[in-house]
Amino acid sequence: MISNKIMIVDDEPDILDLLKDTFEEEGYNVITALNGLEALEMLDTELPDVILSDNRMPGMAGIELLEVIRQRYPESIRLLMTGYADLNIAIESINRGWVYKFITKPFKMEEIMITIRRAIEYYEIVKQKKILEEQIKEQNQILEKRVEERTIDLQNLTEELEEKNRTLSQQKEEIRRLYSHLQRSYLGTITSLHFALEAKDQYTRGHSERVFHYSLHMGRELDLDLEDMVHLKYAALLHDLGKIGIPDSILLKPGKLTSEEYDIIKNHATLGATILDPIQFLKRVKIIIGHHHEHYDGRGYPDGLKAENIDIQGRIIAVADAFDAMRSDRPYRAARSRMEALDELVEMSGTQFCPRCVDAFNRVIVEIGDFYDDPELAEKYAEELKFMEYEMPGMPEVFPYRRKEILEPS
Repeated sequence: MISNKIMIVDDEPDILDLLKDTFEEEGYNVITALNGLEALEMLDTELPDVILSDNRMPGMAGIELLEVIRQRYPESIRLLMTGYADLNIAIESINRGWVYKFITKPFKMEEIMITIRRAIEYYEIVKQKKILEEQIKEQNQILEKRVEERTIDLQNLTEELEEKNRTLSQQKEEIRRLYSHLQRSYLGTITSLHFALEAKDQYTRGHSERVFHYSLHMGRELDLDLEDMVHLKYAALLHDLGKIGIPDSILLKPGKLTSEEYDIIKNHATLGATILDPIQFLKRVKIIIGHHHEHYDGRGYPDGLKAENIDIQGRIIAVADAFDAMRSDRPYRAARSRMEALDELVEMSGTQFCPRCVDAFNRVIVEIGDFYDDPELAEKYAEELKFMEYEMPGMPEVFPYRRKEILEPS
């Protein structure tokens, strides 16, 4: 049963009653306030998950109210309603109150219900993310405690030098093993969160896995050595990891992005590399992830690298990523056919994409086929993802490598 709490703030009692009745019919716990000051008083004892506030109210405007709420209760999800919609109000509400959604009056009830549901879903994801972060913190504390215990043991040893050296070596190996396990557990945790967020979007569900499969086969076509292939498999699977840090209001926007929103999206390559900083064995992978939106002619981002200065793995992922994006539906355009997507890759060969990688991708498509044309390919090549089972301990059961519906395009 739904138990999330919603606060509605509006100086028009009729609107308050309408929204309260509608939300309660959906099973939400609803509290109301006629102005900003009354809302703030109620927040001393009532802490809702979502606050929906009108903007133009006597005494305190909605933007001012949401700004105060952001400072006092940053975990709440804030929505702003106004009948005087313009860009300046939208920008001010986002900057001051970190508003999740901007709603104009008069509103349609079905649209506002969709917005409330999405706000609640976003709140739950953020809450789960915080839980995962606490779990990682606890693991770090456990590791520190165990290292401290081993250090005390070493200091207390009074045996012969040979035995002390042997014991010290054993302790170092234990610490290395524990540290490696912690790093891989952290990797499993963030990978799980990445998959969970991707699965929520019908347009990108399974995207990372498909890019992984295409990239792995391209690497073999290009005769990458074993070390480069290991780096490629991690980078391809986690190339969009940085989108964890992109607000849902931008990431799941049902339409084309503004230039400001696109600039935020462009940060995901750099953010993904930053998230992997604690994992020492993925140093090279961080660089590759940061390169997968560089263009062969030097006009990509974030660093404007050109041609061979871009890691070969980054050039491989760029081609696979672009093809899969073109083959999927988006809110603002329909999916392109396989031939249309392949033709565009060829057209952009030498400018956006590495010619060798485009040629390799065309051979891969002939060899294994297109995941959108043949959904059974996901099950056929699921074995390629088996490394996740032992390389990323701690991943929830809902995301094992065998799950066909995660791998299949929707």
